[in-house]
Amino acid sequence: MKYYISQTIVEMVDGRLTGREVVLTRADAKVDKEGARLQNVKLFKSKLEAMGIPNLHVNAYDKKRYNKLVREQNKRRKTKALTIADVAEMTKQFDDEASENV
Repeated sequence: MKYYISQTIVEMVDGRLTGREVVLTRADAKVDKEGARLQNVKLFKSKLEAMGIPNLHVNAYDKKRYNKLVREQNKRRKTKALTIADVAEMTKQFDDEASENV
């Protein structure tokens, strides 16, 4: 059986309470054959908690749920490409702020 560690993040966004789950470790043992065993995952969880990371959970690997969490996570990480119009707008804002401070 394989296990992974996830973190639950609860935030207030625009006056509404939102929550999401983020996968912190892989659920496979590609690098270390013993890396996804329950004992090792629990040990690593305790190390993360000692570093001060809150709301950690050890989960048994369920392919459908794990892949869904990873897909949602990847959507949040994607960033919009910076265009020349964006740079021009940022430059204008900087110039306006600089002229106000003088």
